Amino acid sequence: MQSSGNTILLAAGDYRAQIVSVGAGLAELTWQGKHLVIPHNPEEMPLAHLGKVLIPWPNRIANGCYQYEGQDYQLPINEHSSQAAIHGLLAWRDWQIEALTATRATLTLFLPPSYGYPFTLMSQVIYSLDAETGLSVTIVSKNRGKQPAPYGVGIHPYLTCNLAPVDDCMLHLPAKQVFAVDTQANPTTLYPVEEMDLDYSILRTVGDKKIDHTFRTHGSPWEMQMIHQQQALSVSLFSDQPWLQVYSGEKLNRQGLAVEPMSCPPNAFNSGTDLILLKPEEQHQLFFNIRGKTAG
Repeated sequence: MQSSGNTILLAAGDYRAQIVSVGAGLAELTWQGKHLVIPHNPEEMPLAHLGKVLIPWPNRIANGCYQYEGQDYQLPINEHSSQAAIHGLLAWRDWQIEALTATRATLTLFLPPSYGYPFTLMSQVIYSLDAETGLSVTIVSKNRGKQPAPYGVGIHPYLTCNLAPVDDCMLHLPAKQVFAVDTQANPTTLYPVEEMDLDYSILRTVGDKKIDHTFRTHGSPWEMQMIHQQQALSVSLFSDQPWLQVYSGEKLNRQGLAVEPMSCPPNAFNSGTDLILLKPEEQHQLFFNIRGKTAG
């Protein structure tokens, strides 16, 4: 057993994918031998939540505390610089491989109640690789408890144009609004993207811009795109979720952008913004797709 659990290899046409059971994580994705996500060695614990599934909340909960149905709950603080509980409870759990073929893998995990999150979930992640459409991922969670459960979901891939610096990439994001944040990186006010110099609705170069922001997508589904002309490579991510976190990857030498489709924005357990309340036996589904193509 490696640090990232069991490793799964998928192949279809010019695509190759490597999945690890810890965090149901996407460890590698290539097309025609070029990296579409920043890879990590399964024998090592990856930095910066590379490729991990984020359940039952994406991003952060301020001070690790929230109130639900008149009850206060406290979660472990795992980002001390911001005093936040980040990225849920399943990113470092070892998921079970339920089904596996040459092009498709299904991983499942049971989340029992805990003091900070006294709710019961069964989650499933389905990775499917296709020679034409690339990598499709579906994340499904069902409430297996007897009371409604607050819930959010996201995933943390870092898109890359074959590990080229993001400074040289062009970026298109279908978003018109973006959150400003406070000193602890919690969202405060939604602004038009142009007011924060984060308007990528028209393709433009990233340059030396530092990005670590939550964008509100308009219209569902949507697609974002990164292009590197010298690599002759375009990488796109398509999803059906209303929120998108983008991070310019300083922790990873700016070799890619974290592009995280999310069902809700950061701190939704406190703000209530797009927070999902899963009824008993009700389920929620997140879908996204990553593909590569030749940039003209």
